Amino acid sequence: MTKKKNSLPDVQEFYRALEAELTPTEWRTFEGTLSMFLEGGSRKQLRQVKTCSPSTVSRLLNTVNTQPLEKARLRFQIEALRAAYDRLRGQKPWLVIRVDLTSIEKTGKSLPYTRTYNGVFGIHLVVIHVSIGKLSFPMGHAIYDPAQEETPIQLALKLIRRFHPYLWGDLPQFLVMDSGFYSADALDLLRWWGFEHISIGGRSNLLLADGRQLKEAGRGECVELAGLPGVPLYVSWVDLPRNDKMKRFYVLDTQPGTARTLTRRHKRRWLIESFFKSAKHDFGLKETRLRTETGIDNWIFLVWLSISLALYQQFRAGMTGGQCPAWCLTLSEAGEEVRLVLMPHVVRRTLLAALYRLDAAELTLLSAKTGQAA
Repeated sequence: MTKKKNSLPDVQEFYRALEAELTPTEWRTFEGTLSMFLEGGSRKQLRQVKTCSPSTVSRLLNTVNTQPLEKARLRFQIEALRAAYDRLRGQKPWLVIRVDLTSIEKTGKSLPYTRTYNGVFGIHLVVIHVSIGKLSFPMGHAIYDPAQEETPIQLALKLIRRFHPYLWGDLPQFLVMDSGFYSADALDLLRWWGFEHISIGGRSNLLLADGRQLKEAGRGECVELAGLPGVPLYVSWVDLPRNDKMKRFYVLDTQPGTARTLTRRHKRRWLIESFFKSAKHDFGLKETRLRTETGIDNWIFLVWLSISLALYQQFRAGMTGGQCPAWCLTLSEAGEEVRLVLMPHVVRRTLLAALYRLDAAELTLLSAKTGQAA
């Protein structure tokens, strides 16, 4: 059967492509571990994998090469984003490439990749997150490794270059960077690579070339930063709830626009913050705990894979109608749906194992009561 040009990719076909990259023994362990990452509301610990022992899971994560799996994931994500764009009617949205840094707090001194940055001791990740319309994916990361001399800006540029504008063809692209990732040299390099539309975050007290602070500029006003002379930027801001009150976040854009256009353009800029929250608390990113570099790399890969599958399932389920539309599924619910669609046999084995433990506990209790009666 011929596949339609704008049809969304088949997630089961992608799942079979992942399976083809591992041996049958590796796949059984990997699949059971992925099921644990997709399970909503559970702590992500090796002993939570019900289909194999913690030592088996640890051995796999500390040794398996997941680069072929990562390539398959990227192919699937790019195909899904392109298809989502082709399916849209009317005014097409931008393909938004977000770059930001997140930290996984740790206490153990012997863990690899750990360092103190911005007052936080732990593992620090520069992450690239790509969205088009309502579909979004984490598509790459780099670890701020204390053993290397690369700065977060250098890591961000290395990641961004992997997603060169030519990769996306005629899709309109919008690169969004946090305030810690830009410099005059970085902006020149990004433009040379072909990124014409760039947005950078800015503090309210950022100094402008004319001596004012950023908070004194009007929405839509063209300004130059004292640290970026000769680069015209257009001011906007977004008010977001933080700690039960509204906080204003400023953004600077290389493309002009009216106040209304800039507001619409940046209203979903902070989508990556809710993504980080879900990745840490629902999909196990904050519980990254293995003691080898390979183990940590593979743990993070499983987080990205599981949340990508959940995001895709959530997108497929769609949104409710009405004046305040919401997702039909939460990300945790979408993760459970993925388990039922892709690995019902694993879910069945997990349930049977739980029933077996219940039967054993009931039998023990019954034997104790019988002994007391005698």
